[in-house]
Amino acid sequence: MSTQERTFKVTGMHCAGCVSKVEAAIGALGGVAQVVVSLEPGLARVRFDPVRIGPDGIAQAIGDLGYAVEEKRSGQAALDREQALRQAEIRRQRRWMAVAWPLSFVVMAGTFREYWILPALVPEWLGRPVVLFLLATPVVLGPAWQFFVQSARGLVRGVTDMNLLYATGIGAAYLIGVLNTFLPGAGFGGEKAIFFESAVLLTAFIILGKYLEALTRGRTSEAIRRLMRLQPRVARLVRDGEERDVPADEVAVDDFVIVRPGEQIPVDGAVLEGYSAVDESMLTGESLPVEKQAGDVVMGGTLNKTGTFRFRATKVGSETALAQIIRLVEEAQASKAPIQKLADWVAGHFILGVHALALAVFVFRFLLGYRLFFDPSSSYLLSPASLGEIGDFGFALPLS
Repeated sequence: MSTQERTFKVTGMHCAGCVSKVEAAIGALGGVAQVVVSLEPGLARVRFDPVRIGPDGIAQAIGDLGYAVEEKRSGQAALDREQALRQAEIRRQRRWMAVAWPLSFVVMAGTFREYWILPALVPEWLGRPVVLFLLATPVVLGPAWQFFVQSARGLVRGVTDMNLLYATGIGAAYLIGVLNTFLPGAGFGGEKAIFFESAVLLTAFIILGKYLEALTRGRTSEAIRRLMRLQPRVARLVRDGEERDVPADEVAVDDFVIVRPGEQIPVDGAVLEGYSAVDESMLTGESLPVEKQAGDVVMGGTLNKTGTFRFRATKVGSETALAQIIRLVEEAQASKAPIQKLADWVAGHFILGVHALALAVFVFRFLLGYRLFFDPSSSYLLSPASLGEIGDFGFALPLS
C-alpha cells in the first residue's frame, strides 16, 4: 500500500486530553495508517492511504471537533505568523494577571484578616462577605471567563479538556460563596463557607501557568526560526552571459550561480571555477573556514569569506542540506516519546476521573447524615476539583 504523509497545524488544543480526542478522531478514519498529535507545537502528523482518504477528509475530522486546522506551511512567513499569535497570547495573559493577582491578594487579606497580625493591618469591613463578593466578581467575570467559554464550546462538540476542570473548580467555589453571601440562612453553610478566596487564587495561578506556557511555546520554535534566518533570500544567476539577482526560491538545478566575498551561498552545488574559503560552522560547528576550489561541494546557507567563485546548483528548495536539517528539527518537535504517549492517555481520562471523584466524595459525605446540604459536603467536593487543576502533567513532557 502506497501511503502519503501530511502535517496539519491544529489551533485550540489546551491539554493532553485535547490531544487524545484529536488522535482518536483521526485514527478512526478509514485509510489512516498512523497518526501522531503533539500539543506543542500543535501539530498532527498523519500517514494515510490517498486512495481511501485525502487531506481534506482528515482536516474535516479535526474541524468537527471544533479546532482550527490547516496544512502546515513552511517558510519564514508561516513562522512569523505563529510568533505573532504567541505574542498576542502572552500579552493577553499578562493583562489578565494584572487583574487577577492584585485582587487575589486583597481577597486573601480580607478572608484571613482574623489570623496572625492581619487584624492590625486590615480593616474590618474588608472581611465582609459582600465586599469579598465585589472584589472576586471582576476576577471570575474577567480573567476566569475564558475557561467558562472554552469549556462550554468543548461540551457542545463533545470534548472535555482542562478548561472544564478549571471552570468547575472556580465556578463551584464562586457560586457557593455567592449563595452564602446573599442567602446565609438557606442551609448552604452560612458565612463560614465563603470560598471567594479559592475562586480568585485558582484563577490567578492558572493564568500564571498559561502565561508561562505561552512563553515556553515561543522558545521551542526559536531553533527553527534561527535556521530559517540562515536561508539566503537572493541569488546571483548567470544566464546568457549576464548576471542578475533573483529570489533564491527561483534557482533551479543546473543553474550557474556566482558568489562574492561576504555573501551567503543560496543553494547546494559544485564549484566550477574560482577559489575561496567558506565558513561552514552553521553545518559542521567547525570555526575555521574551509577552502573551496573547482570540483568541491558547497552548501546553501554557508558564508563565503574571501574570494569569488561560480558554481552549478545541484540541490535546491527542500532538497538542500539546510532544508533537510530544518525538516528533521520539525519532525523531532512533532514526534512523541513512548512515555509521553502514556501520559497523554492518562491525561485524556484525567478530567472525567476528577469530576467523578469529586461527585463521589460529595455524595459519600452527604449520605453520612449531615443535616446541612452543603456543610461540609461542598468543601469536600471542591477539594478533588481544586487539586485536579494542578495535575495537568500532560503538558510537561512535550516541552521537556
